[in-house]
Amino acid sequence: MIANKVYHQCIVNGLTIAFAESMTGGSLAYEMIKIPGASHVISGSLIAYSIEQKIKLLDLSKTEIDEFGVVSEHVAVSMAKSVRTQLKSDMGVGVTGNAGPDKQAFTSHLEAWIAIDDQGEISTYQLTFDQLSRFKAIRKTVEFVYQQLNLILLKKQF
Repeated sequence: MIANKVYHQCIVNGLTIAFAESMTGGSLAYEMIKIPGASHVISGSLIAYSIEQKIKLLDLSKTEIDEFGVVSEHVAVSMAKSVRTQLKSDMGVGVTGNAGPDKQAFTSHLEAWIAIDDQGEISTYQLTFDQLSRFKAIRKTVEFVYQQLNLILLKKQF
């Protein structure tokens, strides 16, 4: 998997990553932790699946969740910033979404919002997967996150 490339790019650049996961349920961290020496790269991972845990673990406010929705770009950005700061990492990744089969309130389709906080530079992405199974939606999200991390890290070489 592309997580190996991300791992090696982090080693070369001396960078660490932290994950704040909701719909991926720890799958992002799992892909990195499978790699020998992962402790040099991954600072940690927080799984904040419920709204209550997003508020408690990631310092999100009920007001922002109510205003923007739990599956939103705003919440993904807040998750990425919070996990990067709390775990003292160079990069923070926030993922919030709805892998189905039921749709979240105030959403018209199954989707994920992803944010990557690269030392204060924020990138956001939206994925939709209305025709995918829950398992495939989670896999698609994990693969996409690692592809984006790889692209961000490759740019650091130039």
